[in-house]
Amino acid sequence: MLKRSTRIPLAALLVILPASGAQSQEATDRDFVLTMGELQPFGADLPLDFEAYESISRRTLTDGSVAIEYEFEAPEELGLPYLYSIAETHPSNDAACESFAAGNAGARSGGIEVQERNDIFRYGDDSLFGLLVEDGDPYGNLFSMCRGRTSFMVILGAFYFDDGESWAELIVPTLEAIDSQDWPDRVSDP
Repeated sequence: MLKRSTRIPLAALLVILPASGAQSQEATDRDFVLTMGELQPFGADLPLDFEAYESISRRTLTDGSVAIEYEFEAPEELGLPYLYSIAETHPSNDAACESFAAGNAGARSGGIEVQERNDIFRYGDDSLFGLLVEDGDPYGNLFSMCRGRTSFMVILGAFYFDDGESWAELIVPTLEAIDSQDWPDRVSDP
């Protein structure tokens, strides 16, 4: 079951590798990240102009990896959910899973308490599904995975899922797009 929470994450949630150069956004980039509009069918009540609080970018990282990063962050007084999503393709499977591990460590080092619930959802070569909790109460989700040469992470605050069926309905189309051969600027095979 998905639930709406009034809690908002208080701190920056990830440590991101420095980019070597920004590239222009492509319309297809949105297919590779979870976006706020995709939460509307699950009960996210968004204003008509919610796109004004979205940002999306595609970068090439120093090792040649490609990252597509999305963030939805509205002013706190609006009481809207927070959403961060990043998809990366790497030169190797090992590099993808190292990024997965680093993202999980970065989220936790930001002071986030994660209640791991891998019984709710699993995907890829390795994954983590968790509830973000404060004072024992859930307020969001952390999901991350690595599969082949890709890694992916979602941090959701002030809105959360604790039901695997609903989460899968939301996230699997994005994960299937990431698995596709149409990944923009996919790092070529070694």
